[in-house]
Amino acid sequence: MMHHRYKSDDESCGANKQERQHTSHKQDAMAVEKTAANMITYKHMHLLMALLVVLQVMSFLYFNATTISPKQSTKSYHQLHGEDPEFAHRGLALHKKHSHIASYWWPSPEASGGFLAAIHRAQHTDDCSSKRTKYFVLRSLRKNEDDNRGLSAWASVTMHHMLHAFTDGDDFTQGGRILINDDALWPMAKGCKHGPETRECYFLPFTNCNLREVDPIDANDGSVAVLKDTKDEYNRTVRTLYSSDTTKYARTTNDKISWSGLEGGSKDYSHSSLIAAFLAYTLQPQPWLRKEIDQRLRRSLPSDLDPDKTVGVPIRRSDKCHGHTIEGSAKGELNCPDLELYLSSVKRFKKFDPSISNIIVTSEDSNATAQFIYMVKTQIPELRIITNVGDVQQGTGSASKLEAYKEGASNADVIASALTSMHMHLRARYFVLTTKSSWTSSIAILARIYGFATDIYVIDIGPTGNTFSHIAKAGG
Repeated sequence: MMHHRYKSDDESCGANKQERQHTSHKQDAMAVEKTAANMITYKHMHLLMALLVVLQVMSFLYFNATTISPKQSTKSYHQLHGEDPEFAHRGLALHKKHSHIASYWWPSPEASGGFLAAIHRAQHTDDCSSKRTKYFVLRSLRKNEDDNRGLSAWASVTMHHMLHAFTDGDDFTQGGRILINDDALWPMAKGCKHGPETRECYFLPFTNCNLREVDPIDANDGSVAVLKDTKDEYNRTVRTLYSSDTTKYARTTNDKISWSGLEGGSKDYSHSSLIAAFLAYTLQPQPWLRKEIDQRLRRSLPSDLDPDKTVGVPIRRSDKCHGHTIEGSAKGELNCPDLELYLSSVKRFKKFDPSISNIIVTSEDSNATAQFIYMVKTQIPELRIITNVGDVQQGTGSASKLEAYKEGASNADVIASALTSMHMHLRARYFVLTTKSSWTSSIAILARIYGFATDIYVIDIGPTGNTFSHIAKAGG
C-alpha cells in the first residue's frame, strides 16, 4: 500500500527548497518501486495459491471420475441458479427432515413440488367420468401369479407406462392419459389383510379415478384400443387404451418433460430428479404400511445419526446372482461381487472422508449380512453398524412366492422389511452399489433427490452396467 507524504509550509521555502524537493521525489520513487515489488510478490503468491487450489480440484475431480461419483455430475442452468424445482426445495427440506432422522418421512407432492407434483396433477381430475378424460390401463400379465418382478422393477415399468400415458406415446396432440392398473392379483399382495390383493394393498392408488370409469376392453364402439406389444400403434382419439398382457416392458418415450408443464426443456432437468419423482410417487405407502415402517425405523435408527457421516451398503445377492438354485425366483443377472469388494469400497470411502462413523447394512440374504457385519467389526471396528431390526430377510428379491421362502413370514412382513431398508438408506451419504440391481440403484437415485445427506457419492462394484445404474452412480 502506498503512503503519500504531505509537505508543511516550512518545507516549501528556504534556500534548499529545490534540493529537498529532489530528495523527496527520489524517496517517493523508491517507495513506489518498493511497493510495486511487494505487489508483484503478493501477486505471485496469490497466483501460486490459486494454482494449488486448481490442482487440488483437478485431483479431486479425477478421484471422483475414477472411483466415486458425486451427487450430480452435470447440472443445468436452472439447477446451478437454484431454479430447478427438484433442487430448490432441498436446502429448506434438509433441516425440516432432521426431526425425522429416526422416524418415517417420505416426499409428498404438496411439499416437494416439481415432477412429483406434476405427476400428481396428471393423475388426478375433477371429472373421471367425462368422455374427455382418457385412460391407459396397465394390465397384468396373463400368467400374473408367476410374475416375479420385485418392487423396484414394478416401479420402473410403471414409470415408463406413465410417461407413455402422459405423452400418449409421444403424440401429445390429443392430450395425455391417466394411468390406472387393473384389479388382477398382484403376486406380492397374496393374502392381503389390509385391502384388495392388488398393489393398493400396500400403496396409494395411482389416481383418484377407478376402473368403473374406463371403457370395457370388449367395447366395439371405437372407444377402445388394445396394444399387442410395446411398439404397436393405435388411434390417439380412443378414450381407453389397454397395455399388452404378454410383455413385462413398456414403450420408451422420447418426450419426458413437456407433459409436466414445468418451465424449460429436457436439458433443464436431470434424469435423476425425474426418476426419483416417479419412484416416490409409485411407492407412497398406505397408512397402515406407513405406520409399520415408522415403528421399524424407530427400532433400527439411532436418534443421533449424522447422514453426512454414514455409508449405506444395500447388499443384493441371492436370486440376483448367476447360478443360484432358489426355486421360483428370477434367473440370475450377474456374477455377484465378493463381500471383500464391498468392504474395500467402504475403506476407500473412509480414506476419502475420515469423519465417516456409521454404516447401514441391509440385504435380503441373511448369510451375506452376517458375514459382512463380521468383516466390518474386525477390520473397521470404529464404525457403528446399523441394521434393519426385525428384517425378514426372505432370501430372494423375486416376488411371485415371497411367503414361501421364510417360515412364518407373510408377504406384508417382507414388503414392510424391504421398504424399511430403503427408507433407512435415505439417511446415508456414501453408497456401495451392485450393477444391474434396480433395487440398489433406486435407493441411490432416491437419495440423490430426497435423501437426508447434503450430497451423495457412489461406488458401483458391479462388473457391467446399464443406463439405470449409470444414473444411480453418476447422477445427471
